[in-house]
Parts: sequence; structure tokens; C-alpha cells
Amino acid sequence: MWYIIHGNHFEYYRMKGLFIHSMMSSSKKAGTYFYCALTAFIVMLICTRSSPLYAFNNWDDSNSYFTVGKSIFNGLVPYRDLFDQKGMMLYAMYGIASLLSYKTFAGVFVIETIAAAAVGLAIYRIYSLYVRPEISIVLMPITCACIYSTRSFWWGGSAEEMMMPLFMWGLYLSMRYFKEEYPREISYKTLLIGGILAGCVLNIKFNSLGFFFAWMVMILIADLTAKNLLISQRLKMCVIHGCIFLLGMLIATAPWIIYFALNGALYDWFHVYIYLNVFVYSEKLPMLQRIYNMCKIIYNHMLSNPYCGFMALIGGISFIVMKSRCIEKLNMIMLAGFTALIIFIGGVELQYYSLPLWTFAVLGGVAIGRIVEYLIDNSIYKKRACKESTDDENTTPVSIRWHVIRITAGICAVVIAGIISYTTSMNSFFMKYQRDDIWVYHFTDIIENSGIENPTLINMGCFDAGLYTTCGIVPTCRFFQTQTIKISDVGEVQDDFIVNGKTDFVLARDYTPDYIDVHYELIAHESWEQSGYDCDFYLYQLAR
Repeated sequence: MWYIIHGNHFEYYRMKGLFIHSMMSSSKKAGTYFYCALTAFIVMLICTRSSPLYAFNNWDDSNSYFTVGKSIFNGLVPYRDLFDQKGMMLYAMYGIASLLSYKTFAGVFVIETIAAAAVGLAIYRIYSLYVRPEISIVLMPITCACIYSTRSFWWGGSAEEMMMPLFMWGLYLSMRYFKEEYPREISYKTLLIGGILAGCVLNIKFNSLGFFFAWMVMILIADLTAKNLLISQRLKMCVIHGCIFLLGMLIATAPWIIYFALNGALYDWFHVYIYLNVFVYSEKLPMLQRIYNMCKIIYNHMLSNPYCGFMALIGGISFIVMKSRCIEKLNMIMLAGFTALIIFIGGVELQYYSLPLWTFAVLGGVAIGRIVEYLIDNSIYKKRACKESTDDENTTPVSIRWHVIRITAGICAVVIAGIISYTTSMNSFFMKYQRDDIWVYHFTDIIENSGIENPTLINMGCFDAGLYTTCGIVPTCRFFQTQTIKISDVGEVQDDFIVNGKTDFVLARDYTPDYIDVHYELIAHESWEQSGYDCDFYLYQLAR
């Protein structure tokens, strides 16, 4: 066709070559996406209790998010009608998961797998900045397994886990700019994407925004150090870039502003999500004590997660000492430092808080990849292969041989990732439990066989223990679970529900609620070991 139009063979073969190259490039991209998705599926299948290999994800935090998420699609408004302290985007993801499976975590598993695939692709892109693709494709699954099998991952479904794609892609964009584009001006597209990523973090768990604060500070430093520009031009560029970044954050936040405005709940959103988290939830300590506690917490988390801790620390040191631009090194110090600072300055030591720090485990992978690349480039086999490849007769066999080696290495890497996940994940032991072994399903059978249509429930003395999920119950009390945050409203509202018999069932953990005997009778009691603690769960039913 091109030959007929242009009347020459050269144009025909040129376009044919471009078409073939485009097809090969698309096929390679599709293969990479599939490889990342396969890695994510295998790692998540083992590491998260939301997986089909587990009877139930009995983490109270994940169940709480699931309850609030599904309630959105039942007409309730978070913060106003249901009290919880995470961001609206997290609840929306869990709400979508509930549409896929209303009484199980199958939908959550799908979302976790998609998020992990996005993380894997970003890790591959980061490695490809420093080492050849065939090494990147081997390192990526192993890095994913190391990150998701840490104690920081906990039981699966945390806010930190859902933010990992945002951190990893933010890290990729920042490293790519300072390695390949600086001192040229950063593109508006990259800035806008960075702002959108930051906006998503803002609306999932805002105390993790330290990463993107440093991300944008480094862009402003790059603008201020731009060559051949007047100071006024540099300042103007800073303002423009800052506005584009904020526009991205606004794009990610606008849907929630509209949602709460339409539901008359803007004040509830700000009061619960921002004010209470900042001024009530964190510890009140002198700054020096906060810094000391923060360093101690980070040290303890590194000991609890030795693989990622080692990769992040040693990788960070090697990144700083290796041959690279000073601004690249400063960029990494700023990103890691502010990520840790904002997360832990409040003094909270929960294990899953440190998961964002293991984003920087890729630095260890970069160091390993560069060593492997050096060994390959200087190996006798490589030199022999290069020599053989110059011979026309041997070009095809060598090419095929290397292609087979790459595929084999990739498959082996996924297998190794699965082995790492199974042997190091804190969750793999829980596979032995069946549905009939878990107390929550015993209580579920009791509630479902009670004959009460559309039963109501309240949790006392604990977070959402899972009955809202397994029974498909939507809460009728704003404080549907006992909170760790110290506000008097929780006890007062819950006591009112008990005193006046406003709920069909009461689930209590480790204590007997006041006035429970007035309207309720104990119908079930079971003991359960959870997170190293022995718990007693009591189920009460409203006396008819």
C-alpha cells in the first residue's frame, strides 16, 4: 500500500520495519505487564490473609475498612454516620471490593493483587534505570516477595499496602528525572502525575505525605539551581511547578470534596480525618523525645524486618557512595528521611507503619543488579558469546540461547519469590485453619440461624472483629466498634445502645459491658489466640 502511494520501495520497507518494531515493542510491554501480574498473584496468594488460600482475614483493621466501605454503597456517609480515621479513598477501594464479594475478602484480594502488580512494574522500571532489563526482570519478583513477606505487611489490606504503588511510582518518577533529565526542566506531565499520587496518599493516610513533600522540595531545588536563568525566572518556574503539583493533588481530592459537600458532611470529614488524627491520636511529647523515640522505632522495625531493612540501609549507603550526581544522592536522602520523619514523629510503633520505608529496599536491588551486571560483562562466557555473535552463522543460535536463558531466569525468579513468601511471611501458618476452626464463623452461624431478619450488631471492647463482614451486617451505630482514640463520645454512645436495647446482638471482647444483663443474654463464648494474645469473645442477644 505504501509502495503504491509513494512510488518507491524505500518508503514501503521503512514503514514495514517501523510497524514490525512497534508490534515487537507492544508484545514486549504486554509480556512485562503479564509477568508483573503473575508475580503479584503468586506473592499475594501466599502473603495476604485475603487470599483464597486462607479461610478468613481476621485482622480487625481490614474488617473495619471493609465495613465502612460497603456501608458507602448502603447510603451511609463515613465520618458522619460511621466513625473511623482513615482516608476516603481507602474506604472507596474496600467498597468496590464489597461489590465483588459482599461477605468475603475475595474482592479485597483482587485489589491487593492489582496494587502489587503496579508495585512490581514500578520496581522493574526503577531497576531498568540502572541495569539491563534482563537483570531487572529477575530482581523484581524477589524484591516484591521481600517487601510483602515482611512483618510490616501484617495480615493484608492495610492502608500502607494500598499506598505502596503510589510511593513506588513516585520514587521511579523522581529517580528518572534526576538521573536522565536534570538539569532540564521537569515535564508538566510528570509534575501532574506526582501531584495526583500525592493527592491519593492524602486521601488514604495523610501522615505518609512526608515522601511527596520531599519529592516536591527536590523539584524546587532543581528549579532554583537551574543554569542560565535569572533569579526571577527561577522563582517563576518554582511557582508554576508548585501550582501544577497542587493541581494534581486537587484532581485526586476533588471527588471527595464533591461527595461530602453533596452529603453535608464536609465538617465531619475535616474534624475526624484531619483534626482528631493530628491533635488527639498522636502522643504529646517534647521534640527531642519525639526524635529519640522515632530513631528507636525505626531501629526496631529494621530488626523486625531484616531483609528489607538490610536492603534499604546497605542499598542506600551504596547509592550514596556510587558514581552518580550529587543531586541524585540528596534526592534519595530527602525522600527516605522525610518519609520516616512524618510517619514516626507521632511516636506510634505499630508494625505495619513501616511498610512505606521498604520502598527504599529497591536501592539494595540496584546495588545487587550492578554487581551482577559487572560479573556478567566480565565473564568468560559473555566474551565468548559476544565473539560468536559477530559470526553471521552463529548469530541466531546465540540470540535464541540468550532468549531462553532470560525466560528461564524469569521463571526461576518467580518460583524463588514464591518460596521466599511462603517461608518468611508471618501469615503462611494461618493456611492450616479452616472455616470451621475460626470463632467468627461459629458466631456467624448462630446469628444467621437466630431467625432475625436483617440483624443489627455492635462491637464493644474491640475493633471490627469480622462479624460485620461474615454476616453482611451494615452498622446502625456511628461508633460501631470501640476506638483506640481517646474521646468520650465512644463509650457514651455505645452504652446508650446497650441500656436502651437498640441492637440485636452485642459482640464483646475480654470484658462484660456495663448494664448488659438488663436487656441481653449471653448466647456464645469462645477463646482465641490473636497476635500473641489470648482473647475471649462473648456474643449477647437481645432478649425477646
